[in-house]
Amino acid sequence: MATALVPALLLSLTACQSSTAGPEPAPRTNGKAAAAVPAGVGDTADVGGSRFGEHLRISLRGFVDPAVPTKAARRPAAGHRWVGVNLRLVNVGGAAYEAPLTKAWIVDEHGRKHPAVTSGEVTTGFPLSGKSLQVGDDSEGWLAFEVPYGSRAVRLHCTVGSQERNWQL
Repeated sequence: MATALVPALLLSLTACQSSTAGPEPAPRTNGKAAAAVPAGVGDTADVGGSRFGEHLRISLRGFVDPAVPTKAARRPAAGHRWVGVNLRLVNVGGAAYEAPLTKAWIVDEHGRKHPAVTSGEVTTGFPLSGKSLQVGDDSEGWLAFEVPYGSRAVRLHCTVGSQERNWQL
């Protein structure tokens, strides 16, 4: 009787190891691979932060070139213009999150990075707030970037924690 159970047990164990169970989970990356294929205006990317529980959802909702500064904002330097991006940030993690205002750039067709203008208010809408986002909170607004005339803004680049995300403009 015991000899008849052994082949049946081995057969059932082999059946549990079938390769038709479904796809394997995607390999873990540090975010660099996801940055290779840029998204576009209207797309959303999820990124983790550098601390446990930090998880931010970033949506590129709009892009204007040139962006017109408000009367209260400083003006672009001679030979430069502002371009603006409208972002929505949502804290979908389990911890407070600091908005990544200092880690966003416009990249031109030559690969040069142009950082966000800290006092850049544009007429298309309210500036993106740099406040800390509590769990479940969101913030939407515009960031301005100073880009030389003659350069074409082709990509928005954001670094959050150790992850990078890009959006085609």
